[in-house]
Amino acid sequence: MKISIKNIIYKFLILVIVINSILFVNQDVVYGDSMPDVILYIHGEKSNGGPIFHQRGSLADEYLFPGFTDSGTLRIYNNYSERIKVKNLALTIKLEKLQGDKYYQVKDENLYEVFAKNMKLTIKKDKMLIFTKTIYSKSFYEMMYKKNNENYRGYDLPVSDRFNINKNNYIDLEYTVHMDENAGNELQGIKATVNFLINVNENPIYQDDYNSSNSREDGKGTKQKTNDKFVDIKGHWAENCIQALIEHNIIKGYPDKTIRPDNFITRAEAAALICRALKLEEKNKLFTGYIDFIPKWAKGYVIAATEKGIFEGYPGRIFKPNNKITRQEMVTVLMRGFNKKLEKEIEINFEDRDDIQDWALGHVKAGIYHKIIEGYPDNTFRPDNSITRAEVFTMICKLLKYHDKHAK
Repeated sequence: MKISIKNIIYKFLILVIVINSILFVNQDVVYGDSMPDVILYIHGEKSNGGPIFHQRGSLADEYLFPGFTDSGTLRIYNNYSERIKVKNLALTIKLEKLQGDKYYQVKDENLYEVFAKNMKLTIKKDKMLIFTKTIYSKSFYEMMYKKNNENYRGYDLPVSDRFNINKNNYIDLEYTVHMDENAGNELQGIKATVNFLINVNENPIYQDDYNSSNSREDGKGTKQKTNDKFVDIKGHWAENCIQALIEHNIIKGYPDKTIRPDNFITRAEAAALICRALKLEEKNKLFTGYIDFIPKWAKGYVIAATEKGIFEGYPGRIFKPNNKITRQEMVTVLMRGFNKKLEKEIEINFEDRDDIQDWALGHVKAGIYHKIIEGYPDNTFRPDNSITRAEVFTMICKLLKYHDKHAK
């Protein structure tokens, strides 16, 4: 679903800003009498940079044009299982140019900069229900985020402006969007898709009342019964698949009865899941074969997966257990583990196929051939993106042939 901020119409100037909504909207949340203009949910799945704001309602309800200003209330709802600290605000922008009757993505980086610098944004935080604390007053440009680009890392809030949102609670912010009076003709016929993010490149920090080993789903924590009710999977798009893996003891869950399906998965966690899916026994050895430290809870899984040739590590015998695993890395280790080969040559039709590394290309083709991966609705694969736990669960579910049985 895409909800626009309407058209910016000024003579022949047409500009549409869209905020993407990827996940569900919680219909059970009850608010006070005063409804905000925008409701944003903190949820990380499919976000390139980190948890994304998911929204209901448009950011502005009137036409915009150079010099136009519009304000409203923005509510950020924390639907994670623990408190989260907001310390970084960011946004991503995709520009498209109208050519004939179709839109084509803009490649000109200068145009992105012009657009971002012409869109002003002020955000205020309330105190005792009065919005008096300005925490952001700059253009879109200063808040821009681009993956793996040190020049665009979003906006780090000053320490004094950072704030917490407790579990199942929300905070209201007042926003003001203003288009610069001098916005020029170079923006004619442009459409912009804007995603708002927080804490880019981070998963929420869970403050469990457990020690570090017991608080990990993939460690040696408290064993969960298969009939335990997990609090964060109901209504999730991968719920049935997750439930199937729980029943087969592949997913064990965290001691606080969460699965955290939308968190990015680490390399160590991936090794543990693959070993359990393949019923590989942990290997208890003094040396792992890697020179970097492997956490105790993951050590046996990493050794087992390495000896089976599923993981190879990085040059210099480095494993990087706490690194988030990328989509092309995950497909590679899954195809190796389940011995899925490319039985005949196929073409990859993803728009970003050229971004797939040579070492992963054959495995990605095998994943497509065996219908384990399908890509995103915009026909991209996003090989360098971190992959979420739910996305990995779905791939494993398909490989184990649980997917059709448990699909919604």
